[in-house]
Amino acid sequence: MEADYSPDIEVASRQTLEVPYVRIIRDIVHEKIPDHRQSFDITLDEINNQLMGDGLSVWNSREQPGVGFLSAHLAVTPDLIRRLATKSPPPPESSDVSAAEDLQKMLAKRRKRKAPNIDHYVYLMEPYFGLGDDGSAISATDIAIARFISEMPKIAAALRSGTKPPTVDIYVVGSPTALGGQVTPDFVDGVRRNGFAQHGRIYAEFLYDHLPEGELDSTRIIIHGGSKGSITSDKTFKYLPVDIQERTQLLYDTPAGTHGKGVLERTLRTYNMGVGMAAEVAVRQFAGSVKNGAFAGQKEFYRQIARLKGIPQDSQEQERLKRDLFKQEIWTLAKGTPLDRNQRSFSRISTPDPVNINVRNVVRVLSGGISDRLSGLADGTWGLVRKSRRGLTASQNGRRLTFATGNTIHNFPWGRGIGSGGWARKMNFVEHSKPASYAS
Repeated sequence: MEADYSPDIEVASRQTLEVPYVRIIRDIVHEKIPDHRQSFDITLDEINNQLMGDGLSVWNSREQPGVGFLSAHLAVTPDLIRRLATKSPPPPESSDVSAAEDLQKMLAKRRKRKAPNIDHYVYLMEPYFGLGDDGSAISATDIAIARFISEMPKIAAALRSGTKPPTVDIYVVGSPTALGGQVTPDFVDGVRRNGFAQHGRIYAEFLYDHLPEGELDSTRIIIHGGSKGSITSDKTFKYLPVDIQERTQLLYDTPAGTHGKGVLERTLRTYNMGVGMAAEVAVRQFAGSVKNGAFAGQKEFYRQIARLKGIPQDSQEQERLKRDLFKQEIWTLAKGTPLDRNQRSFSRISTPDPVNINVRNVVRVLSGGISDRLSGLADGTWGLVRKSRRGLTASQNGRRLTFATGNTIHNFPWGRGIGSGGWARKMNFVEHSKPASYAS
């Protein structure tokens, strides 16, 4: 049955609908970063307007007819930065802004050394595990919003210096089991035989469809996956042509289901994932920035967005196929899919991550903090020395680097950017990016 649709519904929905994570993050920054409330409101309104416009759409595979998913697209535009840049850059001695500017210069030098002509950045975000309609592109818009905010200083730095700003495109892909998804018996059988490689194929096709033709030399691609999305990102890379692989970086947050296939390890990790997920949901009833109650009204949003985007209700056959695929995904997660240690990748893991406990990582972080404090005792700075930065606590397995972070839960890795002051510094830099004249 086709979804109800009329032009009046579309106009009204665009004006009133707000993506759940836009509302959730707005509430958090209002509380945690009140000094930049107006700028974040403008930014989040822009993100919501893009999504309610053409940003959300159903993508259908040509290579696997009958398979599709809901996708999202965001673009960080110079126009937005111009609206936010209300203040001229301060003198060099100004602490926060000069530090942010130094960071941008450092990143620019790195880019110049490795890729001197990068003027287009493409991010592909792959989703966490989700139940029912969850797991769609909407469910992963939080990491897309975080990336959007992280990229804003890049545009601001170019405008401040009077140079042409790069283009930044952020794409989010959803699960075929979720809202807007479509699957076929062949796809379900493929997951039964090959696990998440089947997802990697369609996500690679999606990425290839959205890359500019003939401009790869000036394009950098980052595939970013969280939890289950780390596995699908790993598989996505394998299905990309070599010339695209050479321009692609892999970034994973709190990978899960990446254990080996030994019976004991499989049993322990499966138990850990199940108990950890349940515990995190329970704890969020009372603690954390993003409580479970923040998602009130999400089902109604899904219903309205389906009407707005013309997403038809699943047939009984589709419902059955999605259930079968969902079961295969759970089984694949339980079996474990180790990440390819021969692919260059960067993983960020929470300490501890309740869904995927890594005792060795926790010990490294704790020992780093103890080492810092002992050094402080020796040189008389005890109590003044900050604990070791967890981002510098790393381990290496082949070409895969794993970094510890200050996050203490499995979800919402962007929360540490708010708590550490990172988002405030980025917005401060953007606000102080008004030169005498802008480059067009």
